[in-house]
Amino acid sequence: MRGFRMHPMGRRSLLMPLLALAALACSEPADGLAAQAAQAEPDRAADAAETITPADLRARIGVLAHDSMRGRNTPSPELVKTANYIAAEFERIGLLPGNGASYIQPYPLTTIRPGETDAQSVLLSWPGGERALDPSNEFIAAPVGERLDGRGSLVLLPSLGSDVDVAGKIAVARVTRQEVQQALSSARDILERRANGVILAVAEGSEYLAGMRRFFGRARMSLGEPEALGAPVMLVAENALPEPLLQALRTGGTVPNGFRATLHSEAEIRAAEGQNAIGWLEGSDPGLQDEFVIFTAHMDHVGVGRPVAGDSIYNGADDDASGTAAIVELAEAFAALPARPRRSMLFMAVSGEEKGLLGSRWYSEHPLFPLDATVANLNIDMIGRNWRDTVVAIGKDESTLGSTLVRVAGEHPELDLAIIDDPWPEERFYFRSDHYNFARKGVPILFFFTGTHEDYHRPSDHADRILYEKTARITRLIYYLGLDIADSGGRPEWDAEAYNRVVEEPDGN
Repeated sequence: MRGFRMHPMGRRSLLMPLLALAALACSEPADGLAAQAAQAEPDRAADAAETITPADLRARIGVLAHDSMRGRNTPSPELVKTANYIAAEFERIGLLPGNGASYIQPYPLTTIRPGETDAQSVLLSWPGGERALDPSNEFIAAPVGERLDGRGSLVLLPSLGSDVDVAGKIAVARVTRQEVQQALSSARDILERRANGVILAVAEGSEYLAGMRRFFGRARMSLGEPEALGAPVMLVAENALPEPLLQALRTGGTVPNGFRATLHSEAEIRAAEGQNAIGWLEGSDPGLQDEFVIFTAHMDHVGVGRPVAGDSIYNGADDDASGTAAIVELAEAFAALPARPRRSMLFMAVSGEEKGLLGSRWYSEHPLFPLDATVANLNIDMIGRNWRDTVVAIGKDESTLGSTLVRVAGEHPELDLAIIDDPWPEERFYFRSDHYNFARKGVPILFFFTGTHEDYHRPSDHADRILYEKTARITRLIYYLGLDIADSGGRPEWDAEAYNRVVEEPDGN
């Protein structure tokens, strides 16, 4: 099975409970032994839950959200430090490493930063004249390569998917505001047909280009190795084009003879690396131990940024040191059980969430444990603030996990927690945390969340503002839920309509 290997320590872990039961059997009747075991199991589960404490959460969040972590940006030396801290905790607790002999799953990133505005150029020429476009308000160079040059005669594309011969030429297409994103994706296909460059004439003025310039002007990050395009791609305000060319674009005619373009663009493209920290406990049931319950939280935040009241370190205590600390506490609680759950348990602190769910997306595309054997993903993101007695469970109507959660919460009134649906559907939180990458692959999910607040994505998201006693109760609820899922004979089941919406037609969301 891909990515799965039995660890020898796992075999030893199954032996000790069997020896203990054999010793008891010598002195107790069989019926008495069964009664004792039935009475002892809830007590042992509760004892393990008691290892999840406000004091432990305070200590862990204090480490993760300390100024020395400098906001745990992806990528950064502090993110590496964070991943290594979690890996060391997983090892100390007794988890098995999730990536062969390592607790770290590295993944490739590409950072893209556009070049200076005056380093980009578009020169149009025709018989009897030429015009250099103004880079400040007439065009934008898409940051698709470090130093790219292209020159050639212009050829008009009636549509982005047109099969017009573009080899050795500069392809020109007219696009609307709504078509820009698709056009940028189509530019790759056009260049693969050996075009020397692409001009996308946008049916908007300089104000729209100014907004696009701000969008392109920020450093961007993408998943995977650097892959630069081979020629420039330019967004040009159509009213900056010479009149004969503009008329040809608007009427769908042909480019007048002799029109040529010379293009130059610059950008900084660098390889980087992110990290996921992963540990696991092998299940005790030979028939179910090859199935997995995955607990996730994102260990990254947004790093160092614009100062607010003199503070520039965005500590991210609630977002999401609270969830990350809960993951480690859950791992410790499950490791404390004298008899392991029937299914295997996987604990994952991912990174790159703040940059577009990158770490969980990498795992979902390159799983270390098979996703078709992953029965549930319980994701924890921001559980440390707001209500003292309420937690949002996003996704609870999508599968039988929702009814299981409600039942488990009812079985533990001491936790004093109400479970509610997402009260902010307009914020689209479902698509903004790491569970989504598991859901779109068909894994039933629940996302535990207590909402944003005035310190969200601000330097003031500090550890002293966390409600630790509440956070501990939520973490214990997730522990009991995970235990129930792991020990259940059946797997959680999707609601058919939700499966169709999320898995079969994800682009429709």
